Amino acid sequence: MNYDIFHAYDIRGVYPTEIDEESVYKIALAYAAHFKPATVAVGMDARLSSPSLKQNVINGLIDSGVDVIDIGQVTTDMIYFTVGKYGYSGGIVVSASHNPGQYNGMKLVREKATAISSDTGLFDLRDALKENRVKKPTTNKKGSVKQQDIIEDYVTHVLSFIDTKSIKPFRIVANGNFGYVGRGVKRIVEKLGLTMIPLNMEADGSFPKGAPDPLLPTNRTETEGLIKSSNVDFGVAWDADADRVMFFDEKGEFVSGTYTGALLAQILIEKYGKGIIICDPRTTWPVLDAVKQSGGETVVSKCGHTFMKDKMRQLNALFATEMSAHYYFRDNYYADNGIIPFLLLLERLSKTGKTLSETMKPFMKGHYMSGEVNYRVKDVKPILEAIKEGYKQYDQDTMDGLSVEAQEWRFNIRPSNTEPLLRLNIEAKKSELVPKIKEELESYLFEKR
Repeated sequence: MNYDIFHAYDIRGVYPTEIDEESVYKIALAYAAHFKPATVAVGMDARLSSPSLKQNVINGLIDSGVDVIDIGQVTTDMIYFTVGKYGYSGGIVVSASHNPGQYNGMKLVREKATAISSDTGLFDLRDALKENRVKKPTTNKKGSVKQQDIIEDYVTHVLSFIDTKSIKPFRIVANGNFGYVGRGVKRIVEKLGLTMIPLNMEADGSFPKGAPDPLLPTNRTETEGLIKSSNVDFGVAWDADADRVMFFDEKGEFVSGTYTGALLAQILIEKYGKGIIICDPRTTWPVLDAVKQSGGETVVSKCGHTFMKDKMRQLNALFATEMSAHYYFRDNYYADNGIIPFLLLLERLSKTGKTLSETMKPFMKGHYMSGEVNYRVKDVKPILEAIKEGYKQYDQDTMDGLSVEAQEWRFNIRPSNTEPLLRLNIEAKKSELVPKIKEELESYLFEKR
């Protein structure tokens, strides 16, 4: 087994050279031995390698005496819903999220959809496998396997976040990036009386148009073009496993996840009253401003879905948002979901009568961003130390990479948890400061990619 497939908050690698059927079978054995679940929900994304990997996950669980609920073709947020809703003692989804088609992986949760990270057991599984402490059980008592279709209950759950009667008959472009998100979206569109112009909404695990990640500028071009030519109210795109969702206004302009998170924070505080909102350190100012104006409290947390969820549970936070377009909800088992933000946006536009571009203006005014810039470097640590020393006169934080803040600009630079990259995000109150700070920082970097 290639033990480098174990990351901070999931398991991910190239199939079949880094992750294969034998690997996931052994990981399922380790999961069962370590967490001792009674019943585990198992699902998979649309990747071509997912059916055989999912079957071997199931084999590992039932060989360990664990009962399995096979929920089949799902989005990642559906595994969280299933475990939380039905009270199962764990869940595993076979998925590599937004990575290219040659990748696959696993996300693991415990009871109540509690995420499993490097800090809460994931590396314990890795170490047990590495040290050959995981053995195939000798018991003759095998677990059972039952199929369960959760889609209707899932749709009912996400629709409970809005006043469905208020929704106007919007026209939208919807890009599913060839994942299984269409299973739920088609039902929602019909129930709400929307008109959907579909794009890549039929599942195809070969991902024929490249990496299924709408955060990549090259991946957004097709969506932007269809919006401009179709006279729609806005556009929406999900990554392949649909735990992230991104929006485009009626002009086809992409809306950063930071601005969307600020809007969602404001909506939820208005719905539920004062509450704690969590954001990640990559870009913070729009969220901090929106929450302050709405009477809430903001807490900054380390990036990554497992760390966000742990912090939410610790603080009983109302909502959490990441620049990468992960959005987490207290009333969704403290888990991220790709459909609820879409519904909340529909509701806000329906009730205000404003366009999406008009709605986003207050969050974008006087705030400029670089977008995430990725660099491949030979050695991360000395570069971060050099930057830290070079900006020592400013406020700094090392909770997640390095954040540096001045009065009119701030930046965060951090190693990726899933790819061999150094990621930079800059935000500023004046547009000309963004390229200036970027140029300064690039003097510390090389082999830009």
